[in-house]
Amino acid sequence: MKLCFDATKFGCGLDGAIELANAKSIKAVEFSFAPFAPAKANKKADDKEKKYFQAAGQAALEKDVEFACLNLDFCLDAGDKKSVKEFLPMIEKLADVAGNLGCKKVSFFLKPHSDDNWVEKFAELYPALQTSLAALNVSPLLRLSTPTEYRGVSLKKWRAMDPQEWRSLISSCPGLGLIYSPADCLWQGIEYLANLSAFATAIDHVVAHDVEINRTILSDSGTFGPLSMQFDDEFLGDDELSLDQALDESKRHFGRLLRG
Repeated sequence: MKLCFDATKFGCGLDGAIELANAKSIKAVEFSFAPFAPAKANKKADDKEKKYFQAAGQAALEKDVEFACLNLDFCLDAGDKKSVKEFLPMIEKLADVAGNLGCKKVSFFLKPHSDDNWVEKFAELYPALQTSLAALNVSPLLRLSTPTEYRGVSLKKWRAMDPQEWRSLISSCPGLGLIYSPADCLWQGIEYLANLSAFATAIDHVVAHDVEINRTILSDSGTFGPLSMQFDDEFLGDDELSLDQALDESKRHFGRLLRG
C-alpha cells in the first residue's frame, strides 16, 4: 500500500504537485478536476496540452512519483439524460489526460436516484464507459465519499449511497473499483472496519477525510432529523386494535434507542 495525497488544494498544478510530493517523500498523488464546460469536454487535447501532460508524466516518472488517480468532481445522476450527456465526454476527456500522465485510474461520484432502478440505469451505460476508458488503458473508480457539491448541504436535499447499493453496483459492473471513505461511514453510523472486509476485493483506494460530529445537534435532531414511525406493513390489519398495538410496540422499540 502506498501513501498518497490530493494535491489539488495546494494550488500548484500538476507539475507543482510532483515537486511537492517529492519534497515530502510521498510516492503518489491524486488530483481533482472541476466539471469541464461542454465545449472543452468534447475537445481533444491539442499538441501543446499533450506535451504539458506528457512532460508532467515524465517528471513524475523521473522523481518516482505516481499519479494514483485523477478525480472528476461531478456527481452523475444515471437516471437523468442531461447528466449522462454531460458526464460521458468529461470522464473520457479526463481519461485522455490520465493516459498522457501515465495515470491508470479516474474517479467520479454517483447520485442515488429516487427511482429504484437507478443502479440498473448506470449498469446499462457502464459497458460503453468501461470500453472507452479501457482504450486509453484507464480504469473507473467510484467515490463513496460525500460528493463535492453536497458537502455542507443538508441531508434533506440529498442522500448517500448505502452499502447494499455498493454491492449492487460492483456486482452489476465488473471491473468497477471503489474509493472507500471511513469518515463518511462514521457519520452515517456504519461500522467501517466491519464493513470494510465485505468490499475488500473491490476497494482500490482509501481516502482519509476529517469529520466532525456535532453531538448537540445529533442528540437534538439525529443524523436525518425526526424519526417517524410508519404503519404501512402489508401484514398489519387496518382495525383500531391492531394499529394501537403496533403503535405501542413501535414506541417501546424505538423509544429506548432515542435520547430524550
